[in-house]
Amino acid sequence: MLGPIITSVPNTELSSNDRELLEDPFIGGVILFSENFKDKQQLKNLVQSIKEIKSPELVVFVDQEGGRIQRFKNDFVRLPSHRDLGKIYDKNANNGIRSAELTGSIMAAELLAEGVDLSFSPVVDIDYGISRVISDRSFHSDPYVVCEMAKSYMKGMRGSGMKAVAKHFPGHGSVALDSHTEQPIDPRSFDQIEKDIKPYIELIANDLNGIMTAHIIYSSIDNKISTFSSKWLKEILREKLSYEGIIFSDDLTMQSAVEIGSMQDRINQSLYAGCDLILWCRPDKSIKSILSQLSEVIIDKTASYEKIRPSIESIDQKELNDRIEELNALLNTK
Repeated sequence: MLGPIITSVPNTELSSNDRELLEDPFIGGVILFSENFKDKQQLKNLVQSIKEIKSPELVVFVDQEGGRIQRFKNDFVRLPSHRDLGKIYDKNANNGIRSAELTGSIMAAELLAEGVDLSFSPVVDIDYGISRVISDRSFHSDPYVVCEMAKSYMKGMRGSGMKAVAKHFPGHGSVALDSHTEQPIDPRSFDQIEKDIKPYIELIANDLNGIMTAHIIYSSIDNKISTFSSKWLKEILREKLSYEGIIFSDDLTMQSAVEIGSMQDRINQSLYAGCDLILWCRPDKSIKSILSQLSEVIIDKTASYEKIRPSIESIDQKELNDRIEELNALLNTK
């Protein structure tokens, strides 16, 4: 059985304490960071050791968006940022859309080859020129372009066998504060926020498998952070937008989430609001005692994880090399 919590480990190989933690029934996945990576062989060994702990196996995640958010770099293709791809689109729409598909495909194929199941990509926030934490992680300032690029990026991921997770719902581009360190509040009306929601509508129509929440308060809609808001997750995302995929919380250790209360409160409130799987990144030594204090009824999320596991599709090295060459040619036309 796999529980709802996705957590992290601190090093390039598992310690006995790590193994004990990952055996906990509340844990269902592991998110990796730069400190977990030296080279591809080490990464493959680490992932294999994680997956040997449980049956069904733990699911392994990473943020491998490209640009400044790329956790694995040595031995991997240096992926362009979403904005770099948007610049290609501005010169030639067809080339831009193709570059997004190629990037999604290459990113997914390289990760899957090492056993990593899923990258939290693509970012579909609109670039309003306001958010420093989003900035070049966004494809574009035009929601239509973001929609087209994100659909193509997801198509590339899917072609290599990986599911997609769009983020950060309902939109992080219109606030200046960074939710990692502060509590952003977006006062816009729902009519204004609908522009940010358009990419989700397009991707949901294309069978999007995952959505990650934003730790932002949209004060005209609800006084709760969207991650902890049943209005956003159940009423709007599930009912109004007819979304049937997996809802991931962003990291519950971010400062904006800390204001909710204890970690037990954050976990319980996010699950109650409608999150299926929750991120608890870089936990301290208290994690084991906190897990022991959670509800006696362990929430089984095995079925949720099955929806986001990779398909059996894959591409061979020659095809991957051809796609890398084609992408580089498009990047050189910027």
